[in-house]
Amino acid sequence: MGTAQAVINAAGKRTSAVFHKYIIPEIKQTVTGFKNIKPVFRKDGSMDKPYLLLVLALTAFGLVTHYSASYENLSQLLAALLGIFVMFVVAKTNVHVYRELSAAFVALCLITLIAVLFRGGYNGTHRRLFFFQPSEIAKIAFIMWMAYLIDKYKKDHSDPKQFFAFLAITCTFGILLIAESHLSGAILFLGIGYAMMWYGDMSKKWFVVVTAIVVFVLLIVVWKPTILLHIPGIKGYQIDRILIWKKVLSGESLTLKEQQGDARQVLQSLYGIGSGGIKGVGFGQSGQKVSNLSEKANDFIFAVLAEEGGFVVSIFLLALFGVLVVRGFVIAHRSKTYYGSLVALGISTQMALQVILNVAVATSAIPNTGISLPFFSDGGTSMAFSLASMGLVLGISKDSRGADNNVES
Repeated sequence: MGTAQAVINAAGKRTSAVFHKYIIPEIKQTVTGFKNIKPVFRKDGSMDKPYLLLVLALTAFGLVTHYSASYENLSQLLAALLGIFVMFVVAKTNVHVYRELSAAFVALCLITLIAVLFRGGYNGTHRRLFFFQPSEIAKIAFIMWMAYLIDKYKKDHSDPKQFFAFLAITCTFGILLIAESHLSGAILFLGIGYAMMWYGDMSKKWFVVVTAIVVFVLLIVVWKPTILLHIPGIKGYQIDRILIWKKVLSGESLTLKEQQGDARQVLQSLYGIGSGGIKGVGFGQSGQKVSNLSEKANDFIFAVLAEEGGFVVSIFLLALFGVLVVRGFVIAHRSKTYYGSLVALGISTQMALQVILNVAVATSAIPNTGISLPFFSDGGTSMAFSLASMGLVLGISKDSRGADNNVES
């Protein structure tokens, strides 16, 4: 009895120590962070010119492609103009403002991610709250807050407990997205969080262990997708997509029901990409977008671009995204602050993962997860907040050391 009581007392003391060392300070930061944000705007510094030009080029490219895919571009254009305005405002903001407000920002986003679960869904999903998708805003908040925590507790990075604490934070966001039946969003959050933990130089031994476990679980899921039915929030159609993907990948014949149902989008996407050839069929001439691709302006917009522009334009687009991501990493490397470096790395990683996942779905390299292509896919929230995140990187470029090719803001 005495031993049990000693264990309980020890556990209580450890819990109390963790609560006072980590939880209480972050609650205080959420409430008092607003006191430390002056000055809000900076008057000196210059934005990274190559990065700015790449963002504007991709935005223009995306608007043209979206118009070709949908012939309805006004709302997307207005979202882009609003996003560009916000991008420049964010870029003018001092980097320390992002850091001080990150806890409050992420708290607000967590509330919206939970609130969306209680609103009426669409096709079994719960992603929209009024006129926006909370997950789009939460991506930025998550990156800002993870960078803040990694920076604040960098002296403890060798401690395995910190590795699992950050992993738990990342998984919390992933679970909320799965509850929304937003599997692609959950994958994206998990990828961003895991990458930022790596950038934070946490215990590499546990990275190897956890990665091995994740790969093992993925192999089991691919082998027997129905095991996912035991996870709350996972829908039957998501499992059907994995089963169909396996059939398409192996060349197995699909039933007529599958061809007209869950496999339809992927098959039409592959037909469109294949018919584009090297040079494409010409702007506005896509045959798949007329009646076959219902998500032609959203998740499968890359198929329309590949059909109309061919292999050449597709590679050009991927090259633009690639240079944008690499330039983001350069800005991160040049940042004068550890926090700024982590934010730039996080946003660049998010951009890279989102493009890779979208193109992989369109080419059936992975199962259909329903993820948008930044600057291209339909959705005002996605466009506006993608540009806002670019403003964060541009703001960090103002604090870079030895930057070249800059333009005054």
